[in-house]
Amino acid sequence: MDPEAWDSEEVHRYLTLGLDKPDLDGASGTGTKAMVVGSTGPFAQLAGRKALEAGGSATDAVIATALTQIALAAGSWVSYAGVFHLVHAGEDRTDSLSAGYATFAEEDDAASIPKAPEPSGRTALVPGFMAGIASAHERFGVLPWADLFAAAIHVAEQGFPVGALRAGQFALRKDVLPESFRAQRGDTFRQPELATTLRAVATEGADWMYRGPWAREFVAVVRAAGGKATMDDLARYQPIWADPLTVGFRGTEVHTIARPDTGGAALAAALRLAEDVDGDPLEDPRALHDLIKITRQAMRPGSHSDFVLAVDERGNVAAACHTINTSLWGSTGLFAGGVSIPDSACFQQRALAGLGPGEHLPCPVNPAIALRDGRPVLASSSIGTGLQCATLQGVHAVLGLGLPVDEVVRRPMFHGPDYLAGDTVTTTLQERLKGKAVGSAWQNAVARAKDEGVPREQVWDYVMAAVPQVIDDRFDPAVVRATEELGQALAPRPLSEPTMPRGFWGGIQLGDGPLVGGRTPFSGGTVEGL
Repeated sequence: MDPEAWDSEEVHRYLTLGLDKPDLDGASGTGTKAMVVGSTGPFAQLAGRKALEAGGSATDAVIATALTQIALAAGSWVSYAGVFHLVHAGEDRTDSLSAGYATFAEEDDAASIPKAPEPSGRTALVPGFMAGIASAHERFGVLPWADLFAAAIHVAEQGFPVGALRAGQFALRKDVLPESFRAQRGDTFRQPELATTLRAVATEGADWMYRGPWAREFVAVVRAAGGKATMDDLARYQPIWADPLTVGFRGTEVHTIARPDTGGAALAAALRLAEDVDGDPLEDPRALHDLIKITRQAMRPGSHSDFVLAVDERGNVAAACHTINTSLWGSTGLFAGGVSIPDSACFQQRALAGLGPGEHLPCPVNPAIALRDGRPVLASSSIGTGLQCATLQGVHAVLGLGLPVDEVVRRPMFHGPDYLAGDTVTTTLQERLKGKAVGSAWQNAVARAKDEGVPREQVWDYVMAAVPQVIDDRFDPAVVRATEELGQALAPRPLSEPTMPRGFWGGIQLGDGPLVGGRTPFSGGTVEGL
């Protein structure tokens, strides 16, 4: 598992894949024994593959990949102080793991938590990521815990090459990032403080972050910025294991993330509605119209950050999603031990107000595993603003239309609603401080609903009726026109447009033949099959 022992040319190749431009073609691959698929960070998928080659479990591969994804992201869209969600199938049972954010006991006025871009320690929450992967490893891991950190530590210590895409992200968020993050294209970006933290967690276990020195630093940093974290908050944190939420769909039983998270329930509701959608949305305007309508009825937009899927040689399957659940690095610029501290409470005040001390904040992630006659046939997960839309299309195409995953990930897709005018990822802090609109189309529609006296429970439907659905411009124009004639407004955009409210989906198809894995365009992850 130590990259120092890997082929140096392979290491260099995986570290430099996709540095300067997004992948517009998607990715797919096959395997006969095992497989790992990731949304971002090719070198992270290499780490997952090495875990499988070493005889590791699907969960080992997911953990090694996720740990490395965060180091490669420099804590931007994913963080070791973020959250982790997993659905696992193996040994004649399935399990759901939720390691979401938890509340601080002393935070008794959630409504007054500052909104972005105002920086405040009160926007922090109790992290779940490290406790989540530790609990998953305890239950399903095979390889030693410390071995799974080797690739992430290598990235933090030795650095990774900065390409045009990452340099642009560093520049975009320069107002909140420390001086050490002022990296340019062509630089090697190292994170020595993070490497020290990762080595400590690898050696001492997750308690280092919940009861040990990192926990003390986290509490000190958050409280110094006005937050209400305590050591007891971290020490009490527990991930939630449960039976997955299940729903029948086209002769399969789809197992997805359970409560308190909301994405599984949304996926289940959508699949029930999609049971009778028989047409192909690329060819049938009615099918396209109905699938879009279903996402608007049963699902709410969410924006999450990295997924990992894995199958091991023993047939165990793991589908995971982990996220910072805010804009790149958040708006506070807070770090503890080289770990970025998300500001995920800055936009969830209403949800937090309904929770008690230490309760988990629900998350709309939707990792899922479909079984037919008790055997896994599809692992699925998604990220991005249009993650719910992407998941429904991917699962419907594979399980409903019978298409192979490698074809599905290259098909045209519809994405999220067209209500964003600048967002917290593509709009710099200074522009937002000057009043640049974020979600103005949405806000204006909500204001109109209020002026017209629309009841609160009807506001969502009122607003969505006026907002077009973004669709990539590879759809047949005749299908687009016919869909609009059925009453669904569409906003075609080029696949390459960076501000598209995009959904990214990945899947691994299992059956009597080879494993087939894939992920949709733009994210840059690889498919590694054995």
